[in-house]
Amino acid sequence: MSTPTAFAPSAPAMRAPDLSAPSMPAAPSVPDGHRPSVRAAWYWENRKAPNRWYWVAVSVLCSLASLGGYLQYRDYQDDLQARGISWDLLWPQSTLMLSMLFLPLALGAFEAQVAAGEHRGRNWQRMRANRLEGAMVAGKLLHGLQVAATTTAILMVTTAIAGLVAGFDLTGLAAFLPRFGVVALGMWVILTFVTWLGVVTRSFATTMTAVLLSSIAGMAMLLVVRPLGVLNPMAVLTRATAALTPETMTSPGAVVADGVICLVWVAVLALALRRAVRRHS
Repeated sequence: MSTPTAFAPSAPAMRAPDLSAPSMPAAPSVPDGHRPSVRAAWYWENRKAPNRWYWVAVSVLCSLASLGGYLQYRDYQDDLQARGISWDLLWPQSTLMLSMLFLPLALGAFEAQVAAGEHRGRNWQRMRANRLEGAMVAGKLLHGLQVAATTTAILMVTTAIAGLVAGFDLTGLAAFLPRFGVVALGMWVILTFVTWLGVVTRSFATTMTAVLLSSIAGMAMLLVVRPLGVLNPMAVLTRATAALTPETMTSPGAVVADGVICLVWVAVLALALRRAVRRHS
């Protein structure tokens, strides 16, 4: 497969074991006469992303969360079976702490590492000098959506396995499919937020400190004054999973409302990201 001209790398991508200072190739220039390519930018984001540790971490986190949900169900299995409760207990029990803290931190670390590499290689400056920052932002948004969708797929699989072990009918999970789409959008919000933070803060440590503080603030909002959680992008994922409001998990109105909130956040953060690139790069 040939590399798109607009973002053709000058050297193979290198991986560094240090999470806080990844080594990645500098963003290349664009030959005269070539227009910015969003597709090439998306391809380039996949070349830079620190895939291996993240996917291992997410698989472990989702597996442990699903196991916790299964054990919670098993403790009250006889009573829950008599009441016909199955997936509607397993899902919120599996996703509550996962969506409040563990996944936001994992998503944040993933994107913070990429952001630190951009500053290390002065990639934003190169892209801005070549008037390609718009394509680069679009490529990052597409890559974030890709990561969010794949992470959601892993969560779906681990939840399905836990449900099968508990003896649930797999067809019962079909009612949750629209909710899974909203979950992917919630993760996309977090990734876009941390991408913006990474432009403003510049270092991995500073970005992750902001991610951690935002996650803690989001937890406080959700537990004390739940409606305020919509004001914190790090808390949107918990709303997207409906872990605190399981009665709305399959409600079409709630799914649409939560999806719109996520899309509004992505749009606002994308505009903020573009502005930050112009001001800080």
